[in-house]
Amino acid sequence: MRFSLIGFGISGKSVLKFILVHKMGEVFVSEKRKLDRESLEFLVKNGIEYEEGGNTFKAAKADVVIFSPSVRPDNSILEAARSFGARTMGELEFAYRYALRNAKIFAITGSNGKTTTTSIVDHILRVAKMKHFTGGNIGIPSTEWKGEQIVVLEVSSFQLMGCNNFKPHVGAVLNITPNHLDWHKNMKEYVNAKMKLSNSDVLLYNEDDQFIPKVDGIKVSKNFGDVRVEEKGFWIGDEHFSLEGSKLFGIHNTYNAAFASMMCKLLDVNSDLIEEALMSFSPLPHRQERVAEIDGVVYVNDSKSTTSESTLVALRNFDNAVVIIGGRPKEKNYGKLAKGIRERAKYAVVVGDMIPMMEGLLDGFPHDTANSVEEAVEKSRSVARKGDVVLFSPAATSFDMFKNYKERGEVFKRIVLNGKIGG
Repeated sequence: MRFSLIGFGISGKSVLKFILVHKMGEVFVSEKRKLDRESLEFLVKNGIEYEEGGNTFKAAKADVVIFSPSVRPDNSILEAARSFGARTMGELEFAYRYALRNAKIFAITGSNGKTTTTSIVDHILRVAKMKHFTGGNIGIPSTEWKGEQIVVLEVSSFQLMGCNNFKPHVGAVLNITPNHLDWHKNMKEYVNAKMKLSNSDVLLYNEDDQFIPKVDGIKVSKNFGDVRVEEKGFWIGDEHFSLEGSKLFGIHNTYNAAFASMMCKLLDVNSDLIEEALMSFSPLPHRQERVAEIDGVVYVNDSKSTTSESTLVALRNFDNAVVIIGGRPKEKNYGKLAKGIRERAKYAVVVGDMIPMMEGLLDGFPHDTANSVEEAVEKSRSVARKGDVVLFSPAATSFDMFKNYKERGEVFKRIVLNGKIGG
C-alpha cells in the first residue's frame, strides 16, 4: 500500500513513524515549506521519498492520502487523489482507523475552553489512578497512543473537517462562537465541523449555546438539563459539586469543570475523587490566570485570548474590569468587542496596532492608549481601585516584540510580580 502525507508538522511526523513501525507500506511526504535539517535527516535515513517548498499533484498518487489539519479537504490535490480512487483523511481520522481501534475515546471540542476541559479530565483520571492517554489538539498526536484503554482527545474544527467516520464513545461540544472564519467558508461549515461529534455514542453539549443545534444527548445548562451549572458549582443529578476554594473561577470554568466531571462520571470515577481533583487542579497559564492581588486589585493574565470572542468571554466573568487589549489585529471589525467593553468594563487601555481601529469605537468611553505592556499596566493601575480587576486579554495576536501569546503573558506576569506597578 502506498501512503502520501501532505504536511510534515508534528502530527505528520507521528503518522509517518506509525506507518514505519507497523510496516504498513511505502510513504511519500509533501511539505509546502522548506524542511528543517532534522526532518531531512530522518526522511533520508528511512529512505522516504519527499518534496519540499510546495505541494504538487505527485502527492495525489497513492492509495491513502493523509493531510494535516491546516489543509482543507477540498484542496485540489485531495480532490485529484479521490478521482484516482484514493482514500483521503485527516490525521485524526487516520489515528481512529488504524491506531485507536480498541480504545474508548472521549473527544472534546469547543471554540473556547477545550484545552482546559481536556486538562481537567486528564487531572481527574490521574487522581483516580486510571491509566489513560491524553492527546490530540492539546499537543500530543493521537498516533502517539501506547495502548491505554481510555483515550482523551482535544479535537479542533480543522481536525474534524478531515474526518468522515470518527465516532468517539463520548463526545463533548462545550460551546460554539464565530472563529476561524478566515479558514472555514462560513459559520455553517464551522458549526457542522464541530457538530461531527454528535456521531458519538454519547454526546454532551451546552444547551445554553445559541449556535449549538438541539440534538439528542446529555444537556449542560444553567437553566435546566442533566448537568445544571451554577456560579460556583454544578449538579449532576442530585449530586452537588462545589468549586468554592478551587482555582477554577468564572462561569466559563464552571462549565468546563461540569463537562469534565460528567465525562469522568461516565467512566465510573468516584464523586469524592472528582471533587478532590477539582480542588487540586491548577488552570493552564495564560488562560484567565490569576497572577496577583495588589492593593486590593486582582491582576489576570489572559494572553491566550487572541480573538474578540475570547476576550468577551473573559469580560463576562468579571465586574469592574480595567481591560488591556491590543496587538496585531486579525479581525476586520472590532465593533462587537467595543460594545462588550462598554457593557462590561470600567476602563480600557489599547496597545499597538489596534489603537487606530479602536479609538473611534471607544469614543466617549473611558480609555487610554499605551506603547508597551508595561505602560499599559501602569496606566491600568492608576485607574483601578480596590475590588477591581486588571484583565490582560489582548483580543489580537502577539505584538511585534513577542514570539507568541506565551511570551507575551510571561512579560505581563513579570511586570506585575516584579513590583513595577507599586504596591
